[in-house]
Amino acid sequence: MAYKRIVLATDGSATAQTAELVACSLAAATKAKVTIAHAFVDPSRAEAAVARAVRIAEETGLKKTQTALSPDDPAEAVVRVAEEQDADLIVTGSRGLFQGEQLIGSVVRKIVVNAPCDVLLTRARDEADRQHGSPPYRRILLATDGSATADRAARKAYALANRIDASMTLLFVGHPKTGELVLGDTAKSIGEGAQVGMIILEGDPAEQIVGTADKEGFDLVIVGNKGLTGARAALLGSVPRDVAENAKSDVLVARTIAQNLSEIRPGEGGIVETGDHKVAVYRHPDGSVTALSATCTHMGCIVRWNAAGRTWDCPCHGSRYAPTGAVVNGPAERPLPPSDL
Repeated sequence: MAYKRIVLATDGSATAQTAELVACSLAAATKAKVTIAHAFVDPSRAEAAVARAVRIAEETGLKKTQTALSPDDPAEAVVRVAEEQDADLIVTGSRGLFQGEQLIGSVVRKIVVNAPCDVLLTRARDEADRQHGSPPYRRILLATDGSATADRAARKAYALANRIDASMTLLFVGHPKTGELVLGDTAKSIGEGAQVGMIILEGDPAEQIVGTADKEGFDLVIVGNKGLTGARAALLGSVPRDVAENAKSDVLVARTIAQNLSEIRPGEGGIVETGDHKVAVYRHPDGSVTALSATCTHMGCIVRWNAAGRTWDCPCHGSRYAPTGAVVNGPAERPLPPSDL
C-alpha cells in the first residue's frame, strides 16, 4: 500500500527531528497528507514544539499539513489522532523505547501497542546524517515466517519499496528447506515478477533479524505485528518487540491482522474473526462488502487474500477463489459459501 495519511508524533526535542524529517520525506515520496500531533503540558509552548516540524514540512514541499495539539496523555492523544484521521502510518522517534522510566520510551511503547495502523520507529541520527534525502530509505529488510499475516506485511513492504524506489530483501530464520519454500511462496504472494533478495538463517529470530540489518547495512527493517491478539494486546515478549527494541536501523511495525471490518479498505480483502469462526471479507471499490466462510471447500484450510491476484488462495493445495467466492482454480469444486459477520 502507498501511505496516504501519516501522523507525525513529535515532542519538539532534538531527537524528534529525525522522525520529522523521515515523515515529511516519506510523505513527499508517497504524496501523503501529514498531521503533526503533539501533546502538551504547557499550552504556551505547544506551538513552538511543532514549529520545526511545520517548517520541515514546508521545506519538503508538503501542501496538506495540519497540526493536532492536545493536553491529554501523549500516547492516547497520538492514537486518537490516528483514529480520527483514518491514518495509514504513525511516525515517531524511539528514544528510550520500552524503558518506562523515560517518558518518551513509555509513550512510544503505548503507541506501538495501541495504534490502529502501522508504526514507524525512527532512530535518532547525528546532525550530519539527518538530511538523507527523499525518499528516506534505500534498502529494506522484511522478516517473514511464512504466515498469512507475514505475507500481508510482505505485500505492504513491497508496495512501499516500489513507491520509494528501494530494494527489498526477504529474511527467513529457521530450517533451510522450510525457508526455501516459505520465501518462494512469499515472493509469489507479493506478485508475479517481484524482484526481491532472499536470506535464510538459523538461530534466534530476533537476534538474526537485528544482526543481519546491522551487518548488511539495511536502513529499514519491517516486521509484522504477529503476536498481538487484538488492538490492545501486549507486544512485550514477541519478536517484533525484540526487533523494535534492539535494531540500530529504523523499524516499521506493520499492522497485519484485521480485527474488524473497518480496517479493510475498498479493493482489499482480509480475514476477520467473529465468534468461533473466521470470515473472508472483501470490500468492493464501491464500499459494499462480501462476507464468505474462510474455510476452503476442498480440505478445510483457511484461505488468505492475494492482493496481487485479487483472489482468495488456499495455501494447502492451491485452490483459488474470486472475491465473490466463485472457484477460479481447483482442486476445490465448490465456492466459498456466504457467512455472517
